[in-house]
Amino acid sequence: MFYDVNQDGKVDWDDFLCSLEKVSKLNGWKAEDERKSAALESLKMIWESLKQKADTNSDGVVSHEEWLQLWADCTDAILTKREFPYWLSAYMSFMFDAADTSGDNVIDKDEYSKAYVEFGLTPEQCDQAYNTFTEGGKSIMNRELFSKLWHEFFISDDKNSKGNCLFGKCDW
Repeated sequence: MFYDVNQDGKVDWDDFLCSLEKVSKLNGWKAEDERKSAALESLKMIWESLKQKADTNSDGVVSHEEWLQLWADCTDAILTKREFPYWLSAYMSFMFDAADTSGDNVIDKDEYSKAYVEFGLTPEQCDQAYNTFTEGGKSIMNRELFSKLWHEFFISDDKNSKGNCLFGKCDW
């Protein structure tokens, strides 16, 4: 779901285009919409940066093996510096903006559900996830919380971390 949007077992530019189409549909962006053009440019930069780091055989595809190697290489740097590679931070911003369809810098439960159902989750998974990381609505899903959950998703080794629910799957 997360990077392999078309679920073909690899990550390539087509996944980013597929993601853009889902986000455009979700946000009601037409082909000529400036926001769609800006999102496309952002995704191009993310893909090129990701490809440079992960596509070791330069075939334009990040295979499962290349993906695992990328994370093996990145893990120590991320844990030491507590800083993500550019492509991962930029994708975090893209995903937040994609779900924040109202543009108010808060992802409410309805926005979260609509966004992640579009990416293949069930409404029930969305409800469970949102309730988990907002503590039943006590916390507001703003950029700060989203960033915290994003970091937990990628670097926490605690299976009970709320960040594990960010993309809908709470049980690992």
